[in-house]
Amino acid sequence: MRIAMALLSLTLCFGARAQQTYQAQPTDDVWYYDNAFNAGFTAILRVWGDGANAVDPTGTRPALNFSYALAKWRLNGIPAGRQYQVIRAQITVVQTQPPGYTRAEGELFPLEARPLSHTNFTEQTWDYNAPNNPEIGATIFGESQMTNYRTDAPFAIPVPLDVEAFEPYFNAAVNQNNGALGIGFVSRMDPGGQGGNRFYRFYSRNDSGGRGPVLQVVYRVAGDVNGDGCADDADLLTVLFNFGSNDAQADLNGDGVVDDADLLQVLFHFGNGC
Repeated sequence: MRIAMALLSLTLCFGARAQQTYQAQPTDDVWYYDNAFNAGFTAILRVWGDGANAVDPTGTRPALNFSYALAKWRLNGIPAGRQYQVIRAQITVVQTQPPGYTRAEGELFPLEARPLSHTNFTEQTWDYNAPNNPEIGATIFGESQMTNYRTDAPFAIPVPLDVEAFEPYFNAAVNQNNGALGIGFVSRMDPGGQGGNRFYRFYSRNDSGGRGPVLQVVYRVAGDVNGDGCADDADLLTVLFNFGSNDAQADLNGDGVVDDADLLQVLFHFGNGC
């Protein structure tokens, strides 16, 4: 009995070590709009579209009918030179009080998280008229959920990210971009005419209350079952030993069963991080 309990404890320990969590606010975020005031250091970011499009279809920088928010994170503490499996990822922003839209409108016109063409921008040097400002990509990593909607107080807006779409972008940020990861926030929500208030209005990193956007990524070294940072024979044996079971540690893709897909993950990434 004692041996079994010790083995269970060791398995849980390895499982905890295998998964790691990055959580932080941006190092920079800006309000990308032609009439933005104090765009780089504003405490509030604002996002809207024209009702049909979240990004100006003409390809020009946002003007009047469009407003974007750009954010950049530094993935500090995540070593380069290896591939990572993203298990879960989410960005959470905090809507100011009161929202200018109904819950139904928020569900119909969600806040979208998309990739940026580059991360060569900072708050201190931000210039709307700069010739090489980041462009918003077409891929939608995630859309906001209105589960916390309220009108009497600020509320958190979670934006769960699709791990299949986000994982390559995350790895590129770690391995090719010196840990810089950029996200563009856009939406199709139409303010309802110039001077309207139906748009997303959420706190930036400069909010004195610390309510700026938060990126959380739960990840592991791809193929690494036991959490030692290397996909090797020990990981392969763990998957084989638990083959056909529902062991959470060896179930790398989280589908509830240890099978060929998990075995292939270790084999495909064999030597990763070693």
